Amino acid sequence: MLLERKLGRTGIDVTVLGLGCYQITEEFDVKQETASRILDYAMEKGITWYHTAAMYGYGESEELVGRALMRHKENPKLHCATQIGYFDKPVKEEYANTIKQTWAPYFTDPEHLMRALKRSMWLLRKDVLDVLAIHEPDWPQWQIDPETGTGACIDFLEEAKKEGLVKNIGLGGWDYHGLAQLCDTGKFDFVLCAGGISLLTKDIYKELIPACKRHNVGVSLGGGFGQMTPYLVVKDRRWIELLKTVDDEKFYNVSRKLERLYNICDETGMSITELAIRYIMNHEEIHTHVAGARELSHIQQNLASAEKGPLPQDLFQELEDIQNSGQCPLVWDIRDVSRELAKKLK
Repeated sequence: MLLERKLGRTGIDVTVLGLGCYQITEEFDVKQETASRILDYAMEKGITWYHTAAMYGYGESEELVGRALMRHKENPKLHCATQIGYFDKPVKEEYANTIKQTWAPYFTDPEHLMRALKRSMWLLRKDVLDVLAIHEPDWPQWQIDPETGTGACIDFLEEAKKEGLVKNIGLGGWDYHGLAQLCDTGKFDFVLCAGGISLLTKDIYKELIPACKRHNVGVSLGGGFGQMTPYLVVKDRRWIELLKTVDDEKFYNVSRKLERLYNICDETGMSITELAIRYIMNHEEIHTHVAGARELSHIQQNLASAEKGPLPQDLFQELEDIQNSGQCPLVWDIRDVSRELAKKLK
């Protein structure tokens, strides 16, 4: 059985392992039949929390999640969050495509925000959304003041909540400082932290987690494998020396930490992903970890890891010591530099 936690002040009970639903789309060359098998397996095996967004597969993710929820509608414990944003310029001004990229006028237009909300409700086949979050609230198109929590989209979400279209409102993104500021306004029930903690870094603990605790905000984590950083997905010791070639002390620290992590994997027989999933579970302030999956085996392996529960305290403390053993680059810098270095391994 999977451990469950209360998703902050939303009051929703969620499994500590959820499913991130970006990678099940055509953007990652995943067939819909495969995506449906992943979703069905997750729902049948007890995962209760699913994270999607309007821009994930340009609507395909919401559609897939919605169909799966209908197939399992007898289970009242299944819940999901979706995100609003990434608005594209229409071919004609009067025909709004509400889901893609960066057509600035729509980010502050209540009419088009409502179009986007209604489209997400339609695709997810829900009359009321569990959580609707602002996707990347630091984008200038939103015109949000993070210190005061003011902006047209925030006004829109608060009104949608009052009208009963949305049960909870939230945030999702990478800007942990800005997210912390917004959480401290007390207006938000939920936050999705992209890449905020991995086996190497835990940047969300500097400001964001303390802000969430102050306001009992529900916390969901995405990108717990370093946003698919290759050596945090598959153990490959070639990376230990390769990372040392980067002329940056922080990347040398990554190399040192990685060697210690791989040694723990060898000693315990755990995969690097199992180590990450169970380490994240030790952090009670993180209510659910929405790890992604592109194949059925991914969700099967992640679920098997999570069912073993948090790490023993001594092993958890060893990983905490590794975290504190030297400063690393920010998660997106680690990811981007590592993608370039990966070319040398081919």
